[in-house]
Amino acid sequence: MWKVIDEVLSVFDKIDKNNFLLLEENILKSKNIFVYGIGRSGFIGRCFAMRLYHLGFNSYFVGESITPRFTKNDLIILISASGKKSQVIEIAKICKREKGKVLSITLNKKNQLAKISDYSIIIPIKKSIQFGNSLFEQVSFLFLEEFIQYLVERHKIKKEEMEERHTNLE
Repeated sequence: MWKVIDEVLSVFDKIDKNNFLLLEENILKSKNIFVYGIGRSGFIGRCFAMRLYHLGFNSYFVGESITPRFTKNDLIILISASGKKSQVIEIAKICKREKGKVLSITLNKKNQLAKISDYSIIIPIKKSIQFGNSLFEQVSFLFLEEFIQYLVERHKIKKEEMEERHTNLE
């Protein structure tokens, strides 16, 4: 029963702790934060974009009908284990053309996405007992959730402030 949790913790321990500062710096200086991923990485991205919104940031998941235009003042966070999905690469290229910042969350710094990104957060996974990219997705989700908690504590954001931005239509 603890195999998956042990695997997640072993990877989490290897992530560079300075990535929180990198992510924070880029988010704070951006007008809008866009997030994108395909498949399960996209689900994680949606969760992260929602929490950023709850914290008071202008955050969007790419492809939604209310997504505004990406500009030079913006940041996109792309989540992709392989870093080679054509849709993700094309989105990164558009953002580079618009002169905004591209930050990727991926498996290694040598893949195509990491190479065209301004910044990369590497989730250092060598192999997993789990199917597909489950371990990458689990660690990415928990890393981003922990980052949200970091922002809450560092910037003294009250849960009541977040609650005011939480939907009441569900």
